[in-house]
Amino acid sequence: MSDNPTQKLFEYIGLLENVNEQLVNTLKRCVELLTEFKSWVPDPEGWQEMLETFRETIKVGERIVGEKTLH
Repeated sequence: MSDNPTQKLFEYIGLLENVNEQLVNTLKRCVELLTEFKSWVPDPEGWQEMLETFRETIKVGERIVGEKTLH
């Protein structure tokens, strides 16, 4: 990391953006896996609602990843 405080801040923001992107990708994979269990759960409607909430979260996360502060 740089000794310049402004550069340090930009490096930190870049690291946070990378972590956010990885979290979005991980959530996508989790939703793929969880979707396979829908027919086995006692409350498929509730399960689907949960999956939809996750999908909405993914959409927001993807938008944020696409609008990275640092390019």
